[in-house]
Amino acid sequence: MTQPLTFVVLSTDLDNFKAIRTALTAQPGAQLLAGGNDADQLYEEIVRLKPAAAIIALSENSLAALKFIERLAAECPSTALISAAHNGSPDVILQSLRAGAREFLRLPISTEELKTVLDRVSAFAATQVQKPQKKGKMVAVFSSKGGCGTSFLATNLAASAAARTVLVDLNLQAGDLPLFLGVDPSIR
Repeated sequence: MTQPLTFVVLSTDLDNFKAIRTALTAQPGAQLLAGGNDADQLYEEIVRLKPAAAIIALSENSLAALKFIERLAAECPSTALISAAHNGSPDVILQSLRAGAREFLRLPISTEELKTVLDRVSAFAATQVQKPQKKGKMVAVFSSKGGCGTSFLATNLAASAAARTVLVDLNLQAGDLPLFLGVDPSIR
């Protein structure tokens, strides 16, 4: 693992949660961001924190956890989903993978198995391209006749902006922006 991996854990059993937390803290580069037993609350945390992976512990009645995995797989595709259960039967593994989990961990957690899963999650996280968080904003300043101060207003709005700004003067005949900005207009 080259970059730190962030995790969120959902477990209705406190012992399972403690075992997963202990195993994750023992791994270098793994960081537990949140955990709990309420799927709705944890869903909000996953959307807010955008962790690299979410570990969902399956209990005896795993239908609710599988529905949660399906929901996360559809709505948070950049988060790797890992299901964990004491019952490592092929049916349980297949159900969790069909629901959208990328990996499966058997409980109690084996150090070698966890390291393999973390390496695979790290490789998955490296392929996820972060989309730009914020797109640009466009502000148009215009008037119905010249001399009303639109160039002055647009220049001052651009100067007061905290972000990089592009000014475009669509008065191609007699634009005033070079005068307000103190630059020499040249065509290149």
